[in-house]
Amino acid sequence: MNLKGLRLFRAVVATGALSEAAERMGLSASAASRLLAQLEEQLGLRLFSRERRNLELTEEGALFYQQIGTTLDGLDEIPAIARDIGARTRSWLSVVTAAPMANGLVVPTIARLHRAGVEFQCTVHVESRFEIESKVAARGYNLGLISLPVENEIIPIDIMPLLRARLCVLMPEGHALAGRAVVTLAELAAAPLVTLGAGQRWRFRLEEVMGEAGLRPQIAFETGSTLVTVEMVRQGLGLTLIDPVVMTPAALAGLAMRPLEGDHWITYASIHAKGPRADLAEVFLDQLSAHVEARRAEEPGMAGLMYLI
Repeated sequence: MNLKGLRLFRAVVATGALSEAAERMGLSASAASRLLAQLEEQLGLRLFSRERRNLELTEEGALFYQQIGTTLDGLDEIPAIARDIGARTRSWLSVVTAAPMANGLVVPTIARLHRAGVEFQCTVHVESRFEIESKVAARGYNLGLISLPVENEIIPIDIMPLLRARLCVLMPEGHALAGRAVVTLAELAAAPLVTLGAGQRWRFRLEEVMGEAGLRPQIAFETGSTLVTVEMVRQGLGLTLIDPVVMTPAALAGLAMRPLEGDHWITYASIHAKGPRADLAEVFLDQLSAHVEARRAEEPGMAGLMYLI
């Protein structure tokens, strides 16, 4: 469809005269007449009656204008829309992750950027693991944050490991095991546990570490949310596996977190679509690293529980 012809059509309707409409668009009267004829031929409609000196809308022309008038008005907004999009890509960041990482990594990083006076806007999305990977690959988000390994290895994404966090046991602060420097697998196997349902990542980690030791976990309660699991522990319903990335200082109120015996670590990574990255994504990741280092320096015992890669 000839957009120039549509603009001319709108101008003729607005002015009521082909000559004035042609002048507005920088066309000669003959060129404007040919352009209108071409538009009518393309549409298969007779838009104007030419029986009098001035062009008048036919019934078909009037109905056509009623239907697409708003669309034609929007054509003039396209340059401004393009400018807004260009500005947004430079100052707007979209991050997707799971809820525990949103609270533990994304929000504190955004707060650091805000305090540093960085001018930006950010949307934080919480999605399922598969959706995070697939939508980042499709450039639905600037970056994603996940724990490794990836869910679907055939999805084309760039993976950048960021940090490692030690697997820990979460318990009420008055629990008998809170006095331990390290919780043994045997002690964990003897305690009632709250955990995610079968097939979910934290449940898999629990079954993996226990299975490797030839032990069977005593699962008392299940849920579909890591955040709900934490609250169950707070209410004394059982212990659970966790790591310091998930547990912010505020979330740890009334709770104790102790390392699990053995060399059990979780690796966290940022994921990106193939190709160039948004400048803000790099700024964000720098501040995320600064947040991790600040926790290591400021919170007792944290240096031994997490570190940047």
